Amino acid sequence: MTDWCNRWDNAETPWDKGQASPALEDLMKNHSSLIPSTGIGLVPGCGSGYDVVLLATDDLHITGLDMSSTCKLGNKSHGQYDFICDDFFKFKFPEGGYDLVYDYTFLCAMPPHMRPDWGKRMAEIIKPGGTLIALQYPLKEKAKQPPFTLSVEIYHELLNENFDNVYLEDAKGHESRLGEEKLSVWKRK
Repeated sequence: MTDWCNRWDNAETPWDKGQASPALEDLMKNHSSLIPSTGIGLVPGCGSGYDVVLLATDDLHITGLDMSSTCKLGNKSHGQYDFICDDFFKFKFPEGGYDLVYDYTFLCAMPPHMRPDWGKRMAEIIKPGGTLIALQYPLKEKAKQPPFTLSVEIYHELLNENFDNVYLEDAKGHESRLGEEKLSVWKRK
């Protein structure tokens, strides 16, 4: 398995684009009704935390979660957001679950054998009626992995039992990833 802490420590982070996801910004601007406006949210594998800061509002507290403390040291906790260093599959989540979880470059970082555990954990930590935003990447085969190639069908296999897919569009994301991403929104049953 990839040593993500070592990658961050050695600044080997080509996936860090230095800004929040343009696709998430577009969703927030043009389809805000799909995103909870109140409650609590989580960004697993948050990296530098750009998306954490973007999603956080006075009424929606966002927690960034990552196994590496190095990746998010530049981001200090604030009233609307905070960061924790822990294992996604083992951390203690808030009683009742999250209203929102945002996944971008998290599932694709895991070896494929871990994917079913990801789907089960999402169902466990997101409350009924809650929202999962999944920016699906990469949808085209990569020579060097991770990131491990995903597909729309893989997300359906992992999520259909506990979620309804309410939105799926080509993502208007980072220039270097155009045509390789789709943005999906799922509601917890």
